[in-house]
Amino acid sequence: MKITQSPIRSLHRYFAHTVALGITTVIMGLGSSTQAQTCRSLEDVGSGETEVTKTVSTFGVLFIRSNWHTDFAVPGGNNFRYFVATILPLEGDTYDIDVNLKYSDDSVDQSYTVRNAVLTEGQPLRIRASSRSGDEPFQINVRVGGTQAEGNTYTVSVVGCR
Repeated sequence: MKITQSPIRSLHRYFAHTVALGITTVIMGLGSSTQAQTCRSLEDVGSGETEVTKTVSTFGVLFIRSNWHTDFAVPGGNNFRYFVATILPLEGDTYDIDVNLKYSDDSVDQSYTVRNAVLTEGQPLRIRASSRSGDEPFQINVRVGGTQAEGNTYTVSVVGCR
């Protein structure tokens, strides 16, 4: 007596094999991209977090102050070639954005400045900033604000890449 496999069982084995192959491909792909990935998340100077969520606000009575600036510490000895700041707006609107690289000699490279940038809700803006040749900044400052953006919330992060 010959035992044949049911069509459902054959179909189940086919899908199980396809899923296993797909998972293996994804894992191998992640492994190679992880090996090629040479970026490191930087920590916020105030909180130590690698992602900071803020709501744009201005406050003060005589002196107007804002929370528009977020500083990320650059750990020494990494020799990063460039940095990528990512801003993810939770509300689409018009923002003023600056990315500055601060150096130990008190100098600053203004890498990116845009006024009235229109950002779309949920769409990240990635800004690449290169450090000086032979010199590495100690902080990356990301300024996100503007009077049009008052009350809007966004998340910001920075990575250093080799």
